[in-house]
Amino acid sequence: MIEALFMYSLKSAFVLMLLYVPYALLLRKESFFRINRMVLLMILLLSFVLPLINIQTLSWDSHPVVQVAQQQMLEIGMPVKVATYLPEVTVHGKNNSIQISWFHIASLVFAIGALVILLWQIGQIVRMGHVIRSGSLWHQQEEGVNIYCHADDVSPFSWMKNIVISAKDYEENSREILLHEKGHVRALHSWDLLLLAMLQVLQWWNPFVYILGYSLRDVHEYEADDSVLRSGVSAKAYQLLLIRKVVGASSYTFANNFDHSLTLKRITMM
Repeated sequence: MIEALFMYSLKSAFVLMLLYVPYALLLRKESFFRINRMVLLMILLLSFVLPLINIQTLSWDSHPVVQVAQQQMLEIGMPVKVATYLPEVTVHGKNNSIQISWFHIASLVFAIGALVILLWQIGQIVRMGHVIRSGSLWHQQEEGVNIYCHADDVSPFSWMKNIVISAKDYEENSREILLHEKGHVRALHSWDLLLLAMLQVLQWWNPFVYILGYSLRDVHEYEADDSVLRSGVSAKAYQLLLIRKVVGASSYTFANNFDHSLTLKRITMM
């Protein structure tokens, strides 16, 4: 079971790398935010689905006509080259047995790492949910979104239908910050991050899955910024706000943070 899951992880990582590289070369710096997001989500979904497809059934050797021809060639004594597949091969010999044992060890390391990442991510979600509701000065609901105002100097962030903002930010820049976080909520960005988290558990050893995660978070911020500007906020005033808020960032990796670390990119995309 562990070996099969490890093999699935390898195949999934190969699909992700094969699909993400063209995106990084062609679309990453473009301002088609919705299209870029859909492409990244499609890459995530295909990384889950494509490794499950049995490619062997599509092979040339499985075609009935080819099989009949191969049988006739065997009857007259002609050599036939038949394709073999790794899962069907039984390996013997001292050297080969060493290779198999190393595969088992790698599978075990993969399983341990996946479990650690899964527990860490669950802990992050639980901790963030606790912080959202505890320590708030007041709570109100606007347009189906729960807003929690905290006395602490917490960086604004959103998760699902919840927004956290400090009392200082609410007094000084509540309109722009809440518009930005509501943009995350309306676009369902938190669900994207959950899907990404699932893939990171499966491919915790693959650097490309984290690079894709950065790209997805960047697109989320671009979309939320665009929703603010479409609401009538001055681009210049909003850019100055981003510059003032560049210091300090939320430690909740699952949340959509207003103080995101790509301020220069966000300003450029405007």
